[in-house]
Amino acid sequence: MTSAFARGLRQLRFDFPRYGIAAVALVFGVALIFGTLLTSKSINDQLSQGVGSLSGIGDIAVVPAIPGTTAPESAVRAIADLPGVATPIPTLARNSSVRPSGTRGTGHPLTVTGYPTTFNTELQRMRLEIRGGLPAVNKPEALVPADVASRLGVDVDDSLVVASSDGATQLRVVGVFNGKILGPLAYDNIFVDLSYAQMIFNQQGQVSRVDIQLAAGHSAERWQSEYSSGLPPQFKVQDTSALNSTLGPLITVVSLILMIASCTVLGISILLSATAFQSVVNARRLTYGVMRAVGARGSWLAGAVLCEALMLAFACSVVGLGLGFGVSWILNQGLSSIGNIPPATVAVELWQVLLAILSGVAAGCAGAARAIVKVLRQAPLTAISAEIAERRSGQRLRAAVGITLLVFGVGSYWLDVAVVKLVGFVLSLAAVGFLAPLILEATARLQIFKGWTGKAAAQRLRKHASLDSTTAIMGVVVCLGAALVIGVGSVRSAMMEQIARQFGADIQISSTTPITEKLDERLGSIEMINRVSDTVWDRGALQFQGTSSQIAILAVDPNSYFATAQLPWRRGSDGTAPLALEKGGAVIIPEALAVSRDISLGDTVRLDRAGKTLSLRLVGTFASLATGNQVVMSRDAAAELGITGSNGWNVEAKPGVDVTALRDQIADSVADIPGVSVITAAKMKERAESELGSYAGAAFGIVVLALSLGAVGAAGLFSVGVARREKEFGMLRAIGATRADITRLVAVDAILLGIAALAGGLLVGQLAGRVLTQLVAGALGVTLSPTFTVLAFSGIAIVTLTALCLAAIGPSRRAARIEPAAALRAE
Repeated sequence: MTSAFARGLRQLRFDFPRYGIAAVALVFGVALIFGTLLTSKSINDQLSQGVGSLSGIGDIAVVPAIPGTTAPESAVRAIADLPGVATPIPTLARNSSVRPSGTRGTGHPLTVTGYPTTFNTELQRMRLEIRGGLPAVNKPEALVPADVASRLGVDVDDSLVVASSDGATQLRVVGVFNGKILGPLAYDNIFVDLSYAQMIFNQQGQVSRVDIQLAAGHSAERWQSEYSSGLPPQFKVQDTSALNSTLGPLITVVSLILMIASCTVLGISILLSATAFQSVVNARRLTYGVMRAVGARGSWLAGAVLCEALMLAFACSVVGLGLGFGVSWILNQGLSSIGNIPPATVAVELWQVLLAILSGVAAGCAGAARAIVKVLRQAPLTAISAEIAERRSGQRLRAAVGITLLVFGVGSYWLDVAVVKLVGFVLSLAAVGFLAPLILEATARLQIFKGWTGKAAAQRLRKHASLDSTTAIMGVVVCLGAALVIGVGSVRSAMMEQIARQFGADIQISSTTPITEKLDERLGSIEMINRVSDTVWDRGALQFQGTSSQIAILAVDPNSYFATAQLPWRRGSDGTAPLALEKGGAVIIPEALAVSRDISLGDTVRLDRAGKTLSLRLVGTFASLATGNQVVMSRDAAAELGITGSNGWNVEAKPGVDVTALRDQIADSVADIPGVSVITAAKMKERAESELGSYAGAAFGIVVLALSLGAVGAAGLFSVGVARREKEFGMLRAIGATRADITRLVAVDAILLGIAALAGGLLVGQLAGRVLTQLVAGALGVTLSPTFTVLAFSGIAIVTLTALCLAAIGPSRRAARIEPAAALRAE
C-alpha cells in the first residue's frame, strides 16, 4: 500500500482544480504578510540609521518632555554638565511656509531649523557636498538641501520668503548641499543660525531638540542607562524605536492596514479551504468507503488528506513569498519617494520567511481540519450505501450557537473595555456565519420564484446544505461591509457637525506660524468686514489626578470668538461656557478626554507647556473629531503659558456682503505673507465633504473588494456544485428541461443565496456597526454616534446581488451544456 504522503500527492494532482479559489486566497494572504514584513523592516532600518542620532551628528538626542513644544535653552547647560557629555548641540525647528522671492502664493510647507553656527566646522568635515557657504551668526542666511532647492527652483545667492512671527522674513541662500547624507534631519528642512531662528519665530531662549556628542569611551546605551535620569525635567531621551520622523506614523499605519488586510484574506482563505476540502472529501466518499472496507485505517486516510493540505499550503506559501517581493518593492518605492531617503535595500531574514510560510500552512491546515475529522469517522458501510447530497443536520444546534454568539456580540456594546468590544465585533461576524444558512432555508420556504425551476431550487435548498458554506461566507462579508459603512458614516457625521459649528465663520484665515504683528489693522481697513476674532494654537500637556495627556491648545478671545463660531457642546451651552471662559481661570475640553480621565464640570486641571504651569477650572465639554484632543482657553490664560501671536482669524462679513468677493479682497491684502490661506466657510465645508467622501469611498472600496472576493469564492463553489450535479442536470434535460431552464435553476440558487446573505448581514451588520463605532471612537479618543444611510446599504445590496449573479453565469452556462446522455453515463 502506498504511503499517506504519496497518496496525498497523487490526489492533490488530480483534484487541484477544486482548490483553485482557496489557493489564490492563500497565495495573496502570504504575499501581503511577507511584503509587509519586508517593507516595514527595510524602511525602519533606513530611518533608524539617523533618527536617534541625526545620522552621526550626535550620539544621543533629547527632546522636550511634552512632544511638539519647546524647552528653555538655559537647561542645555545642565545637560553639558552631565558626565560623559562632550558637546551638546541645541536646535530649534519650526513649521513654516517658504517660497522664492518675487513669487506669490502660500508657498511650500517646510521646516526651518536653527542650529549653532559654531558647529559649521564640523558640518564641513561631514562631506555634505556643499556648494557655496554656511549661514553666519544671527544673519538672514539659509543652507538648503539640494532636493528642496530643486523643488523651490532656487540656487546659491537666490532669496527665499519665509513665514515668521513678523509675517514674512527674507533669507538669502548661501549654500546648497546633499541632504541625503544627513538622512532624516534633512527631511523638508532649511537651516539657519539658531539665534536668528529664535528671533524670527519669537522663541527667544527656546530649543526643540538637543543632540549630545559623548566623550571618548562612552557608548550611547551605557550613557542612557547610567546618566539619563540626571536630565533636566524639561527633557527626555528621544525614543528611537518610535521612529519620530515624518515617515514613522505613515509606515506604522500602512503596516497595520496591510497586516489587517493579510489576516482578513487568510481568514477568508480558511473558509474557502474548508469548503473546498469538504467538497473533495464528499466526492471521494465511495472511494474512502471501499478502502475502509478492505482494511485501510481511518487515521491513514486522514493522514493522506493532511499531507494533501500541507503540500497545497506549502506550495501556495512559496508562491506567496515570490509575490511578496513584488509587494515589498512597490511599497518600498512608494514610501521612500515621500521622504528624503533613497529606496531602502530589502534584506530578507529567516524569521520573516518562516513567519510567512507558517501563516500560510496554518491557514491551509485550519481549512482542512473539518475534512480530516470527517475522514477519520469514515465508515466502510459508505461503499454500499446510496449516494445522497449533503443533508441539513444540527439546525437547532446551529441556531443556538449563532444566537449565543450574537447575544455576546451585542452585549459588548454596553461594556467599556476595548478588548471586549473587539471580541464582540468578531463574535457578531461569526454569528452571521451560523445564522445565514438558516435564513437561506427560511427564504427558500417563501417560494419567491414561481415556476418549476423556482420550486425545484427552493425544495433542494430546504433539504440540502450544498450552499450553506457559500451563504455563510457572503453573510460575513456583507455584515463586515455594513459595519464599515456605519463606522465611516459616524466619523463623517461627527466631523461635519463640528465643522458646521466650530468653523461657522463666513471666512477663515490661517497661518503656518503664529504672527506677532496682528492683521487687525489690515483687516480693519476692509469695510465689508463686520467682526474679526483672532486665535492661536499650540501644544501642551493636561494633568489631572496624576495622569497626563498630550493636548493641543486653542486660545481664543471669548468676547469675539463665540460671536463668529460655536462648539458642538456635550456639557455646557452657547451661553454658560463662553461666559465662564470670559471671567478667566477656565478651560473647555473634548468630551472624550473628560470621560477617559473621569473629569467633571468644576474640576481643576493643570496645563503644562515649555516649563510653565497653569491651573484652570473645567466649565464645558464638546464633541471633538476634526481637531482631536484640542482644549479651548482664553488668550489671557494662554499668555501665562507663553503662547502669543495669532495663527488663525475668524471673519464675519457685514449683512448682504458677497462672501466670495470679500475673500478675494482679504487674499489680496495678505498676499505678501507666505503661509497664509484664506477660505470661505462654504469652501471649507465643501473641502471637508470631499475629503470625507474620499475616506468613505476608500472604505466602500474595501467593501467592494471583500464582496468581490466572496463572489470569486462563490463562483468556485458553484462550479464544484455544478460538477457534482451532472447526473441531476442530465436527467432534467432527458425529461424535457431546456438549457434556459437549467440556467434559471442555477441563477435562482445564486439569488436566494444573496437574499439570505443580505438579510443576515445587513441586520447583524447594524449591531456590529454600533460596536465598531465605539471601537473607532475609543481609538481616536472622540465621541461618535452610529450613522445609518439607506443609500450605502442599498449599494451593498446591489453589489452583493450583482456579484453573485455574475458568479453564477459561468456555472449556469456549463450546466446548460450538459446533454441527456450524461445521465446514462453517470448510471
